[in-house]
Amino acid sequence: LQTSYSATIQGFQDVDIYPQVSGKIIKICINEGAAVKKGQTLFVIDQVPYRASLATAKANVESALAGVANAQLTMNSKKKLFSQKVVSSFDLQQAQISLRSQNAVLAQAQAEFMKAKNDLSYTTVKSPVDGVAGMISYRVGALVSSNISTPLVSVSDDRIMHVYFSLTENQVLEMSHEVGNISKVANMPAVELTLSDGSNYGKKGKIDAISGIVDK
Repeated sequence: LQTSYSATIQGFQDVDIYPQVSGKIIKICINEGAAVKKGQTLFVIDQVPYRASLATAKANVESALAGVANAQLTMNSKKKLFSQKVVSSFDLQQAQISLRSQNAVLAQAQAEFMKAKNDLSYTTVKSPVDGVAGMISYRVGALVSSNISTPLVSVSDDRIMHVYFSLTENQVLEMSHEVGNISKVANMPAVELTLSDGSNYGKKGKIDAISGIVDK
């Protein structure tokens, strides 16, 4: 006997693509419905302000490096003078504290440089998966940010399709009497997909997972 169930269908991965930085879209690199590859560029967001931020951050790192070098020279000099009892231990400790302070400034500048570098890279929005692009929600010139409610585009990996359906408790019990332990998916019969026009999809599917959660 055959039994029909209402089902929902999803791709192996349905990924909504959101920007990680704010800015205007200056280029759309795909067509709606086109196949895309993992790592392929989908959108380009205005890079001018992010390039400027990166240049500023790089200059701050160079300045901090100079500060560390100067503090290091001062401390080395104080240490030598202290060994000769020309300066006090207080002067040496001040030089050591100054060096630690400059190292902290350098660490902060390097962190800001890394953030600026990452922000610039985020202006190129790439696909995280292979799949098919859906409808594009924004056009060139649109201002977007990480807080937008609608994704730039969705990419669906449809190489493998998952179909979800539910059985009643009585149906589960009846099937368990027929095939034994239904948690062993190898015991489950093949399934067919009936499309909305009443025709059957050309290939049969198989049960590959059964949820252990029962709707109370």
